[in-house]
Amino acid sequence: MDRRNPSVSGNMAVTSTVLNLVSSTPANYTTPNCTAIMKERNPAVEISLMTLLTCVFIFGTIFNSLAVWVFCFKMKKWTETRVFMMNLLLSDCCLLFTLPFRIYTTQHRWHLGNRLCDALRFFYFLNTYMGISIITLISVDRFVAIKFPLRARTLRSPKKAALACGIIWLLFIATRIYLEFGTDVGFRDPSFCFRKVTPKPLKRILYFTILGSCIPMVILIFCSTQIIRTLQKKEKMSVNEEKGIKKTISIVKTNLGIFLLCFLPLSIGNIVRFVIESVSVNCLLLKQVNDFAHVAQGISDLNCCLDSICYYFVAKEFWEKASLFPRFKKQLIQDNTHESSI
Repeated sequence: MDRRNPSVSGNMAVTSTVLNLVSSTPANYTTPNCTAIMKERNPAVEISLMTLLTCVFIFGTIFNSLAVWVFCFKMKKWTETRVFMMNLLLSDCCLLFTLPFRIYTTQHRWHLGNRLCDALRFFYFLNTYMGISIITLISVDRFVAIKFPLRARTLRSPKKAALACGIIWLLFIATRIYLEFGTDVGFRDPSFCFRKVTPKPLKRILYFTILGSCIPMVILIFCSTQIIRTLQKKEKMSVNEEKGIKKTISIVKTNLGIFLLCFLPLSIGNIVRFVIESVSVNCLLLKQVNDFAHVAQGISDLNCCLDSICYYFVAKEFWEKASLFPRFKKQLIQDNTHESSI
């Protein structure tokens, strides 16, 4: 015989009914139910992110410290490669500065103040889109060198590379300052710094995804495929040259694959989340998509490590100065003679 208190049973039934209603209710921005669901933490997601970001911080610090030592203290001549790599290093350092705080937020609510959060968000998102832009510039520079070798001497120069990077830095810095301090920030929750917890769609995320990620991705894919096609059609004069061309094609494919690995999930996650938020669908579905975008954001941080690995192997200047590896120095210079031209 069931001896439970009827009032308790009735309360449990009411609670169950409310939960069912919340899970089947569209994302109504005027009620706290959907926002409360968005704020719930997913332990599996948080632990995965903490592990991923810790690895990125450790290896990113090692790789970028080596790069800073070589590019800042061992190189004398400024080339297009050095200009782009120095800007990429600066962008990655912005990310490394924020990673300890991001690791902290995977396990704790944010209690360090809004001003620090604003500053960290500024550096973090600056890295994401600056990294994408600089990698795209490197691809365009290689495309010009391969596709138009005769005109490359006039189209390419360290000063022009520095000017292009400077314009992009100023553009993104001005945009981030305007967004952080010149627009309404009422949608933010002081308990969350690096995570979106409001079901309200934000057009700025869509604009940044399309202009700062999708369009550069299309440019990168176009330049990479054109470089590969041009090299494949090139007449091979010797066995060594043919071997060098195959190696260059492999490097271009690897660079493209790593770029897509890092930034394609983030772009898809942001766009899908914006669409779902705009049509006001089930809150639990929105929570799942938001968690996916949160994980994709962590995956994009891998570029801090993978950029270092990919582009150093095609920079002849880097290996000429990397005296930490004298045994491999001569062989690396010979293997990268062809790649350094791009």
